[in-house]
Amino acid sequence: MEEETLNKARQVAMRYLSGRDRSVHQVRQKLVEKEFAAAIVDQVIADLERHNLVDDRALAHRWVQVRVEGKGAGPAKLAQDLRRRGISQDIVKDVLEEFADILSSADAAADLLRKQRRRYVGIEKHKAQQRMYGFLARRGYQGDVVSKAVKQVWEEIREHDLEGD
Repeated sequence: MEEETLNKARQVAMRYLSGRDRSVHQVRQKLVEKEFAAAIVDQVIADLERHNLVDDRALAHRWVQVRVEGKGAGPAKLAQDLRRRGISQDIVKDVLEEFADILSSADAAADLLRKQRRRYVGIEKHKAQQRMYGFLARRGYQGDVVSKAVKQVWEEIREHDLEGD
């Protein structure tokens, strides 16, 4: 009977993992939600980890890499998203340290602002900069990075306007 229950729990976990990457915490929650005993849940998690089907460190690394290359996000937002997925603080810290150069660079934040440039053209300086600050802050960028990026992009917008392009 226990082997049958174990197989059912494995099937639930595999179906849950088939859609996208999940953290150990998320898989554990799913199995508990399905009312499997703690010993069964532990066994399934151990099996999944042994076969590298769940790996919080690899998941966190991929998550950060995709966010940095895609829509962009700062370290605070990335940490919040990872913790929400149940990734341990130690892993979050380690992974963010791997990407520290990129995340602390004003260039990445400025690139995000450039993609949104049309939102800031033609409006008063203070209002435009407030919007830029808010945009980057909501994406978890730190204050000094935000300041540098906003200053840099505002200068580009101003120069572009002066040239009359």
